[in-house]
Amino acid sequence: QDPHFRITRDVAPKINKPKPALIHNIMIPALGGPKGKMSASNENETIYTTDSPEVVKKKINKYAFSGGQPDIEEHRKKGGNPDIDVSFQYLRIFFEPDDKKLQQIHDDYKSGKMLTGELKEILIEKINKFLAIHQQKREDARSQLDEFLFKD
Repeated sequence: QDPHFRITRDVAPKINKPKPALIHNIMIPALGGPKGKMSASNENETIYTTDSPEVVKKKINKYAFSGGQPDIEEHRKKGGNPDIDVSFQYLRIFFEPDDKKLQQIHDDYKSGKMLTGELKEILIEKINKFLAIHQQKREDARSQLDEFLFKD
């Protein structure tokens, strides 16, 4: 859709019309890669708030699109591409608030110092920590449900 807006913004002044405004936003990539978006319709490419630590680990390790090289030797030589690596993108968007740490992870991965499996481990740990807190709060709130539910 962006190309359409760009063309319209170029053409509008020529036909004496105002340029359209648009809002740029990022889509959360699906685990399967940066071309898709996360969707509840694909169980394997979505992390649910009810997923167990084991399920999260399996989904990330098996389905998270990697920007790494085909083998360790090549990855150490050429490094990975954090711009397309879903694990890095999730850290960037959701789970790593410290810009210095994020930059270090970026640089280590890009240089080949950090492997894809190591990057995924960082993400798995952060997701599971977040979900443990969320799931506990959800469980704690169960006792209060009756206060908010409408009953006939």
